[in-house]
Amino acid sequence: MSSNDSKSDQFARHAAAVARELFGEPNKQLSSNDELRFGSHGSLSVDLKKGTWFDHSEGQGGGVLALIQRETGRANGEAVEWLREHGYYVEDRGDELATRQARPGSNRNAGPRLDRHGNWLPNRVPEHGELTKTYDYCDENGALSYQVARYDWSVPVEQNPKGHEKTFVQRKPDSSKRNGWSYEVKGTVPLPYRLPELLEDISAGEEIFIVEGEKKVDMLRDLGVPATCNTGGAGKFPEDIVKWFTGAKVTILRDNDDAGAKHRDLVGNKLIGYAQRIRTLDLPGLPPKGGVDDWLPAGGSAEKLYEAAQAAKLFEATPFESKFGAVPWLDFDLPGVSYEALIKGVLTKGELSLLLGESQSGKSFLAIDIAMAVARGVNWFGKRVRRGGVIYQAGESAVGVRRKRFPAYRIHHDCAREPLPVVLLQAPLDLYSSDDPTEAFIEECKHWARTFDVPLELLVIDTFNKATPGANENDGKDMGLVLARCDRIRQATGAHVMLVHHMNAGGTKARGHTSLFANVENVILVRHVPDHSDSDGRKIREAVIAKQKDGEDGVSFRFVLPQVEIGHDGDGDRVTSCVVAPPAGATGETSAKPSAIQLGGANQKLLRALYDILDDPVIRQPAPIEAKLADGARAVPRKELTRRFFTVEKSDDFDGLPEEEKKKKEAAVRQALHRAREALYNKRIIGMNDELIWATGKAVQGFAPPPGMAPKRKRKEEDDPPPDDRPADDLPFLDEEFPEPGF
Repeated sequence: MSSNDSKSDQFARHAAAVARELFGEPNKQLSSNDELRFGSHGSLSVDLKKGTWFDHSEGQGGGVLALIQRETGRANGEAVEWLREHGYYVEDRGDELATRQARPGSNRNAGPRLDRHGNWLPNRVPEHGELTKTYDYCDENGALSYQVARYDWSVPVEQNPKGHEKTFVQRKPDSSKRNGWSYEVKGTVPLPYRLPELLEDISAGEEIFIVEGEKKVDMLRDLGVPATCNTGGAGKFPEDIVKWFTGAKVTILRDNDDAGAKHRDLVGNKLIGYAQRIRTLDLPGLPPKGGVDDWLPAGGSAEKLYEAAQAAKLFEATPFESKFGAVPWLDFDLPGVSYEALIKGVLTKGELSLLLGESQSGKSFLAIDIAMAVARGVNWFGKRVRRGGVIYQAGESAVGVRRKRFPAYRIHHDCAREPLPVVLLQAPLDLYSSDDPTEAFIEECKHWARTFDVPLELLVIDTFNKATPGANENDGKDMGLVLARCDRIRQATGAHVMLVHHMNAGGTKARGHTSLFANVENVILVRHVPDHSDSDGRKIREAVIAKQKDGEDGVSFRFVLPQVEIGHDGDGDRVTSCVVAPPAGATGETSAKPSAIQLGGANQKLLRALYDILDDPVIRQPAPIEAKLADGARAVPRKELTRRFFTVEKSDDFDGLPEEEKKKKEAAVRQALHRAREALYNKRIIGMNDELIWATGKAVQGFAPPPGMAPKRKRKEEDDPPPDDRPADDLPFLDEEFPEPGF
């Protein structure tokens, strides 16, 4: 937490607005009436009652000033200045206090603070401070737009060698206020200082000197030298004022410090394309942090300034450095970070995944098989594997994992004597209650990673349920918090994090909130293959790639779980466990992607209703860009699909039922709709956003390609050419765009 948090209570009421200004709109799904969540995983939270924030992924938090410092680099007084620039004048409460003083019976001691001349004092100015100077910012017609007011006060020399301090406040004329000024200037368009004179000087072809601060401008103007500046000093040159320098010949005079150099580059880069010519001048003999206001009293003059400007160098634009890793189109093929696989076509290096399965499906055996393939660097079901260190966190059945499952693998693959980079963590992990267990887990993983002779590549958390005690799996806020901590682990360790998790009761998707599936890059679904056994009579199971980042999903791997004897117990009985192996007689290679998915019940009815609406030219509309479908693909409003589904599901006598029975049936239909929609979405048969639903084109038995996405027929040479030299594929849309008269 920043040291300036002692002042944060002054600014707490602005916490939500400041967070929105810095991060955009909050995550509606994860936010509540008392708390805002920002980011796709909601890792940054803002407590609306306390006016504080906390970054769950970084373990940092504090007040409003601390947040501004972290995001902008502007600390202490500069953070307060940022608030003033954006209209958050918490310390400037003179108008409200004056109103309170005027009320009958009000506490007059709470009235506005005034200097000895009767001018209002901001809270940050001590009692002996005074308003010493005002600078008017006028528009092009000379009308006062806003004003910068300077306040000065003396301080002990041990606090400041100059013996005084100063501060600036912006205000604008407001006749409705008691003192004629409003100190809330948010939304006021910034202007160059002394704009009317500046425009005349540019029109006359004069050399324009840009300096830091109104005092320096006035000094130069008193000598007849055209000069201007921006509001707020160094580091601030708003886009709104750039246009006023169109066609100007400019010389930038920088102050003698790092801030001055940065301001020079900021101004110069922004004026490129507007100013006719830009030069920069470093005045000789300036003291540290000195400027033209020091140079003039030390023997400078207008003539010397113009002479020096004539010899000044032209401004050279500083190379732009992207803060977001921008890559221009023509540089895409240059060397750089590339998309890499941990297991090719299965797991992405350094990402987050789910390994899903019903109870007794074999998901933990498969997790161990994957982990050991990475640790040994051997192919997994014919897929190339990147070798690396593995940490396996066994929150469920840790003893069985250590004493049975891993030993069975070692015996079956004869690798007991290989010095493999594998560590088993047997203690439970808590990803929900606070950040502390997550940070402890990260530190432990980093320690063991340092003992490996290869990079740490895979972290397995088995199971997700055991690692989230107390969390509500169906609550988007809880799951967002947990996923944010999983992402924190991924980022801090650089490893791929695999979460072993259960399926829902229907076996159609991950148990819990839909954000679990949506916010991971890879999903492996483990399931039984009904009524299938290998030649040795062992039940066949299947691992299906249900989600693959930038790759093909639907690919499957069939396997069995043969028993392996690992020893004998105290009674002399055999002790066994299982390992993953290809079915007897199979090669273990990737199976073909299923040609079509079978649907039934409400799932089929909902998809049929969607197809019907997609055929309706009045209701349908083009699929959104985010759907990434070919031209001609269509989408329908979610509300219309809901209405159509209800129409299909309601029987003829539905409306004649008693009210209580009717409500029960309506609730049942809504639940069926929700389950069907989620099932189709998780199978990637449909896509959706907040407003629309569309068919993805995935093959479904009994359904033709979605309307508007029919496969294009290749035209044979003997076919008649399409009329008007248009492609044949355009013809089916003619009737829709130009209907026959009377329709």
